[in-house]
Amino acid sequence: MNGAQQPSLLINREYNPLIAATIVKRYWWWTLLFVTCFTAIAFVYLRYTKPIYDSSMVIQLGEKDQGKEIVEIENINTKDNIASEIELLRSELLFGMAVERLHMNVSLFSKGRILTEEKYLQSSFNVQPFQLKDSSLCDIPIWIELKGNKVQLSYQVGGKSYSMLKPINSRFSNQHFDIAFKVDNIENLRSDDEQNELYFTFNNKKTLVTRLLPNLEITPADIEAKTILIRYQGYNAELCHDITNAVAEAFFTYDEEVKRKSAENILQFINKQLDSISGELQISKDSLTLFQRSAQLNDPETDGLSLTQNMDQFQDQLFMLEEERSALKLVSSKLRNDPNRLEIYRLIPEMLGKSFEISLTRQITDLHALLQRKEDLLFDVTENNTEIKNINIQIQSKIQSIRRSVDAIEERISNNIKVIQAKVNQYQGEYSQLPGKKMEYSRLKSLQELNEKYFAILTDKLALYSISNAGYSSNNRVLNEATIASTPVSPNRKMVYAGFIFIGAILGFGVLVFRYVTFNEINSMEDLKQLLPEKATMLGSIPLLKDANEFSQLMVQDAPKSMLAESLRTIRTNLSFVKADARVIAISSSVSGEGKTFVALNLAGIIALSGKRTVVVDLDLRKPKVHLGLNVSNNKGISNLIIKKVTLEECIQHSSIENLDFITAGPIPPNPSELILSEGFQEILEKLKSLYDVVVIDNPPVGLVTDGVKILANADVPIYIFKSHYSKRIFANRVKELFDMKQIEHLNIILNGTKTSGRGYGYGYGYGYGYGYYEEETKKKSNKKK
Repeated sequence: MNGAQQPSLLINREYNPLIAATIVKRYWWWTLLFVTCFTAIAFVYLRYTKPIYDSSMVIQLGEKDQGKEIVEIENINTKDNIASEIELLRSELLFGMAVERLHMNVSLFSKGRILTEEKYLQSSFNVQPFQLKDSSLCDIPIWIELKGNKVQLSYQVGGKSYSMLKPINSRFSNQHFDIAFKVDNIENLRSDDEQNELYFTFNNKKTLVTRLLPNLEITPADIEAKTILIRYQGYNAELCHDITNAVAEAFFTYDEEVKRKSAENILQFINKQLDSISGELQISKDSLTLFQRSAQLNDPETDGLSLTQNMDQFQDQLFMLEEERSALKLVSSKLRNDPNRLEIYRLIPEMLGKSFEISLTRQITDLHALLQRKEDLLFDVTENNTEIKNINIQIQSKIQSIRRSVDAIEERISNNIKVIQAKVNQYQGEYSQLPGKKMEYSRLKSLQELNEKYFAILTDKLALYSISNAGYSSNNRVLNEATIASTPVSPNRKMVYAGFIFIGAILGFGVLVFRYVTFNEINSMEDLKQLLPEKATMLGSIPLLKDANEFSQLMVQDAPKSMLAESLRTIRTNLSFVKADARVIAISSSVSGEGKTFVALNLAGIIALSGKRTVVVDLDLRKPKVHLGLNVSNNKGISNLIIKKVTLEECIQHSSIENLDFITAGPIPPNPSELILSEGFQEILEKLKSLYDVVVIDNPPVGLVTDGVKILANADVPIYIFKSHYSKRIFANRVKELFDMKQIEHLNIILNGTKTSGRGYGYGYGYGYGYGYYEEETKKKSNKKK
């Protein structure tokens, strides 16, 4: 069987407006269906999705130090960057302080069929907690049920159920809690109780912070301007607003408290040192005065002046070294306690004027730069990033280097102290050889002057730090205040509807595209002309009959002015152009059901009506239908005639149309191909040509079997039938095969079953016959029904 090749999934790979119009007309409702369904899905999504509200605030970090301008020193409290402040704002510590400001000891809820809403500042009732006696009750729902003018509280804890019933606006107290249940408007409470289930919970601070903190977003708005954006998102607009404000207020309060406490500690340390030196100074003065009185010395400096000056010089050096060692111990202590904080840069003022200032300041500056770089990178990457790990290694290496430098400097200072102390001891030994009174006087005088100098230094530091601290004030301020959102940020109703409608439209369009690329039907005459070779001749089209019967019938005599009759007359006319003296017309198609028998009968009928003697031969011996269309028996026919069981006269039957006879197929034989291709049939055909002007042969479909190809090739006018919206586009390949394999020289095409508009008709090659015929036949049928 030389059937056509199986079509691939993508049949139409190029744009065809005729097919596109057919697809849109046939399947447009898919797009509407998808759009409608997705619009409904969007409605359900919006109906049962909690709206998310947003509240944001912009704060600016700043500080003012008038003391710095007066004493011309760097303020120890200066912020180097905002990274540490952002981390503080993100911390659980600060967020816990913010939550405490909101007094959220109790949370009120309204539970619907699907959604549960926290009624922060919007509830029809209020719970005032006096005491939570059992902490295990935290986060356990306590259900509220209104019964008349009373309220019932019920809950389960520890596997036991508890219930309390009291009048509204009463105090509820038991072994677990002590609260006051307050209601301002009982009707609102009744309405809420009827629509939803109401309950409240006691909040555990840690659990509450854990639940609320993930919705907090802290980001730098402008690093250069030191501005920070505080944003909070949640299901309650008032709660978002209050949390945003509470975080900012907690930060401002905590920042001021930390700075104040730091200043108090430093001033307290200096005052303690001053108190100690002041006592020693007073003792040294009293000792010198008492010695002068007892020894009656007025000017003991004439002797041993050189020794005294030398001792004074070394005592000064010893004092400076002791001071450097104290400062170095302070630096060493802070390095060991927390070297990874950016505040380590504040050690530099402690090293001003010291012998190790240059070496340590450079290293601490390098360490600060590494810490700064790490903080900047942490905005974009995590601790596990390779670059962060490399910086951590560099930081640790720099800290070790600073510690080694500190140890080396401390060892050097200690050695210098030992050497100078030895020198002092040496001069004291030499001085002891002088008269005892003079030596004692000089010793007491030197001790007094040393204490006075140390006291003066500490007093100067206290004054400088006090001026700087008094001139410092925090200039943290709010640049953009938080507001209560009136519309949610998510879900965006317009965007959701637009998105779902777009998806529905895309899916609907996808269906149309899929139907287009897989469309395998012949749509119109123009469509068919594009599929067939140019050698194929288009005879015309036959309109679709809306009231067609199950079997092909001879219909032209019933409606001579119908669209069907006019289309067949046009085809008859076109046949005369193809071959005016045509005697044999063979009609076939690709598969059964395309209307070849219907066309054969009615084309033969229209030819007979023109006065030509015509006979129809049913040669489809496998599935004959001519006898069904003419409502006659099939006992005798062409199959009997070929094997000469009957005579030609016995097989020829007359139709209701003058000049039109027909021969049925007869009983279905076991070897239809051999009979069709036999010499016996050729003899019969010659006899029929001698008896009739035109012989119309209803061939078997050549798309399934090949025995009808020879009949088509030998016919004067071979006709190939396609049926609109029934024949597959791949069937056109069969026509190409017939031409390509040289099995047939010429072939004429009729498109059956074309759809026409309600007024009139038109068909192949531009023939049109106005509007009158169809309306006339319609009116006649309508009158008959009446």
